[in-house]
Amino acid sequence: MKKLLLIATGGTIACRETENGLSPALSGAELLDCVPKLSEFCTMDVRDLMQLDSTDMTADDRLRIAHAVRQNAERYDGFVIAHGTDTLAYTAALLYHLLADLVKPVVLTGSMLPMGAPDSDAPRNLLDACRVAADGHAGVVAVLCGKILAGNRTVKFHSTQIDAFLSAGMPPLGTVGTDGRVRWDVPVAPPAQSAPTSLDPHVLLIKLTPDLDPTFFAALHGYPKVMLETFGAGGIPTRLESAVRALIESGTRVYITSQCTAGGVHLHHYAVGHRAEAMGAISLGDRTTEDALAAVMCGEI
Repeated sequence: MKKLLLIATGGTIACRETENGLSPALSGAELLDCVPKLSEFCTMDVRDLMQLDSTDMTADDRLRIAHAVRQNAERYDGFVIAHGTDTLAYTAALLYHLLADLVKPVVLTGSMLPMGAPDSDAPRNLLDACRVAADGHAGVVAVLCGKILAGNRTVKFHSTQIDAFLSAGMPPLGTVGTDGRVRWDVPVAPPAQSAPTSLDPHVLLIKLTPDLDPTFFAALHGYPKVMLETFGAGGIPTRLESAVRALIESGTRVYITSQCTAGGVHLHHYAVGHRAEAMGAISLGDRTTEDALAAVMCGEI
């Protein structure tokens, strides 16, 4: 029987109603009490790492999660992280990089409704996540609504419905059936030889709009790294060309990603893309915004 560690971080799954709205309150042990079927296939220990709405999570909090996994890597067969859904995709992407060399399963899950609420998705998601962690496939994944999503492809696309997550740019890795059976449809990538040991959170993400004032960029001169979320296949509008070139010349490293959920950046398709390459902007390819941010923070690009 596999031995797993639940790392509790708060989120909707652990929330209770207060006079000011939902707020994390349940401990990891209280979450496990709601899924007694776990004892049929694994044993669980708990680490209550933090009690946060995931909106309040920072890179330092995500590093704490990664460190908690690494510190216990020899003691457990797998890890389940109970997390808020609002920034779960950011945490999944960052852990995907920070734990790339780990030969153990790391499974993030959460819920759109609190544990104990009528028709909550929390019991199934937590149970499914533990089933996937016990299945033994190494790597960072998210498990929600019966879907197994690669950590670097997880995207939250809906703010309220139960099935709120999708796999961007590729199919889900697999599913967990209502009978509890784990099925893998896409091979899981083998662990990397090494992983980043530190990160720099000083990365600014800017969403281009059709009428963004070019003078805006002057305030960013010298900022370490800027990601521009551009239109379609990527490129710099003519009216912003001088401003972005000056930003790069100031020492800022500029990256190009797309506002589209899938398809990615292809700077060679259009003149506006060639313009971006010529001035020294760096394509982030078909990465999700969350994964691109993680890769840049980890210094991999």
